[in-house]
Amino acid sequence: MDPLEDARASLTPDETLVWAERPHPAILARARLPQVIRGVLGLLVIGGFLWFSFLPNWPGGFAGLVLGGFLVAAVVYCFWLVAAPAVARPAAGRMVYAVTDRRVFIREDWPFRRLRSFTSADLCDPQVTPALPGRGTVVFVDRKLPWWQRRAGGAYQIEAFFGIPDAQRVAEAIDRLRAGADPAAWPPGEDG
Repeated sequence: MDPLEDARASLTPDETLVWAERPHPAILARARLPQVIRGVLGLLVIGGFLWFSFLPNWPGGFAGLVLGGFLVAAVVYCFWLVAAPAVARPAAGRMVYAVTDRRVFIREDWPFRRLRSFTSADLCDPQVTPALPGRGTVVFVDRKLPWWQRRAGGAYQIEAFFGIPDAQRVAEAIDRLRAGADPAAWPPGEDG
């Protein structure tokens, strides 16, 4: 399906689509490499912990079952992190990046369905990084999270459009959205 059609399906009434595209699968997969590192390190820590501490003195009864359940969950989570690049490739075809006159959003349909929206108040100064010839990555949220919002992903929230064509033009559109530009003043020809 066309990314413009997918993005239009997520618009609210009276919202105007400015730009929409899908990520490049290889670039999205490469962006997941930090998760692989965390997953491998987690598996090493769990393996070392088991080998040197618990296998010789594994608790019996209910305590052993609880510990075993916790370890199984941790190992499954670590393997999920290790598989992140392999999951990102097919997910790229079912993901849509969009900029509208009110927000920036990322809609994912696989492996889980979710819509992440960012208003002008959420956006940071967009940064463009070249990725492949004719494609780039636009980071539009890059901030340190307060301690109560941190999770396994780390202390920073980073949101980006990975491997998109015309990355500089998209960054300029995000910059206009941040500045609160009137939607009627957007240059013609950006809808698509």
